[in-house]
Amino acid sequence: IIAAESLEWTDKIQVHHPAWLFISLMVLLGFFAGIRLRYGSILNQTLESMVSFQVAVRIFGDNSGLQKQLDIILYVCYIFCAGILLYMAEIRFGLEPYGFSGAQLFLFNLGLLIGLFLARLFLLNLAGFLFNKSSIFREYLYNIFIFNKLIGILLLPLLIFVIYTDGILMIAFQWLAISAVSAILILRLIRGFIFSFRRGVSIFYMFLYLCALEMAPLILLYRWLGDIL
Repeated sequence: IIAAESLEWTDKIQVHHPAWLFISLMVLLGFFAGIRLRYGSILNQTLESMVSFQVAVRIFGDNSGLQKQLDIILYVCYIFCAGILLYMAEIRFGLEPYGFSGAQLFLFNLGLLIGLFLARLFLLNLAGFLFNKSSIFREYLYNIFIFNKLIGILLLPLLIFVIYTDGILMIAFQWLAISAVSAILILRLIRGFIFSFRRGVSIFYMFLYLCALEMAPLILLYRWLGDIL
């Protein structure tokens, strides 16, 4: 059964993976190579901040120009990698929202992810303004988005193996990618609680935040996607 499913998915991949997808992956690889050469030490600090709250605090306080440049580049890479992963999932389950397919579907995914990113940015900054806690909310955003950048870094090599392998190997990399993203999201949730504890934010308010700004948008997105698919 697994072999039959993998063959079926391989056939779908061969049909839905034109040259633009290969070019996108090569451009992303070039981006990462350039990042490593230009921002080597800063990139290492960024990776370290994912496991060390103190390092994240120091980087946020420094607020250097090079760090801002690196953050923007990593955000872009994250959105593109997440868009490709979503595209792969849509191929896997035969989903075509609004009848989009191929490059149109990938661009739709990018637009959706950018919209979600900007919406969260707006809502958290609005909450910070309303509660007169703008600096704390900005620092919280930085700590949370650290893990988005990690998702982009880890996904790129995994996506290449998911797309250009087949059979059991492809399924293994597929589950490895899903597991990696799930683990990073759990780490992000843990960092949120650590941040709340270190900054004296009530667990009750943290729970309200998770319900209002994390879970509610996902539920609305799920209902919306359910209506268009």
